[in-house]
Amino acid sequence: MNVVLVGGGHAHLKCLLDIRKNPLPNQKIYLISPDRYQYYSGMFSGYTEGLYSLDEIRIDIKDLSEKAGVTFIEDKVTEVCVTGKTLLTKAGKKIPFSVVSFDTGSSIKSPPSFKDNLVQIKPNYFFANKIKEYREVEFPVVVGGGASGVEIALAITAWRKKNGLPTNVTLITSSKLLPSSSSQASKMIKEIAIGKGLSVKEDESVGEINENYVLTKNGTSLPHSRVLWLTGPSSPSIFKKSSLPCDENGFLLTKKTLQAKGLPFIFGAGDCITLEAFPDLPKNGVYAVRQAELLWDNITSYLNGDMCSTFTPQRHFLSLLSTGNKEALLQYGHFTSHNKLVWKLKNKIDTGYMKKYI
Repeated sequence: MNVVLVGGGHAHLKCLLDIRKNPLPNQKIYLISPDRYQYYSGMFSGYTEGLYSLDEIRIDIKDLSEKAGVTFIEDKVTEVCVTGKTLLTKAGKKIPFSVVSFDTGSSIKSPPSFKDNLVQIKPNYFFANKIKEYREVEFPVVVGGGASGVEIALAITAWRKKNGLPTNVTLITSSKLLPSSSSQASKMIKEIAIGKGLSVKEDESVGEINENYVLTKNGTSLPHSRVLWLTGPSSPSIFKKSSLPCDENGFLLTKKTLQAKGLPFIFGAGDCITLEAFPDLPKNGVYAVRQAELLWDNITSYLNGDMCSTFTPQRHFLSLLSTGNKEALLQYGHFTSHNKLVWKLKNKIDTGYMKKYI
């Protein structure tokens, strides 16, 4: 019997630790990922700013797999044959499974017509090299006012200031900054961003991008040296292509046990899934880490014919957003704070997380 883990996200990394501690007898386990390294997005802003090295933000999945007795395959799964319980890969392999789990993350949703003028940083193993080039360009423009857009725009601004380049970074968002946060947090982060030299364009939707300018629907024209597009997530194409149960946006639809609806031998976790019971749950690494605590136990329970446990997301969680210069914004419920102590807390949590896997 084959158990196949597709992708190297938070939950599957935790599975590798669990497998290492408690190996499953009579099971051949594989992990398939298109790159041997998994890059930790929580430290992307610090890497962009020059605070972390490449090795500090990446996990060697191949090495981690081998230590757990798991066969690592560097390849990309392109289709799932449900009836034959087989995975097809980009390299043309057919891999049979008795149980398969997906933890592949999401892509970034961007209009196809803008493609030639955008910087491609997903899958996330593209990020390191692309961002090192991009932070030096003449006119950096970031689109997206969520946490990732704000963090990266501020990190580029901080890096440019430290390296004697003009801090002419522009952040464009179709709403306010941090639209999912409290109005207090949105107001605070805007003041922080402007104070650090970031040009913020709120309530501006991008209408057109040509070779040299970003044109907004409000008529604003901004010079650009290619655009870093960091708006909402889009689903991997594999689920719709394979006729698996999906939500309206193409994310794998699962029950609270993390099993695909109607297909109990298919599991999923992280940004690539939508929980049927919590359809509006944000695609957030905090939930992926919590799902990680459950996933391998449920896969093992299913294989043993036992009941699977259910995942219930917490109502409030700690949000730590780097703002550059070793400062960060903390949010918990309606409480918001910004200072260097918050960055030290974020750094401690992030480096502590990485130590488990490096």
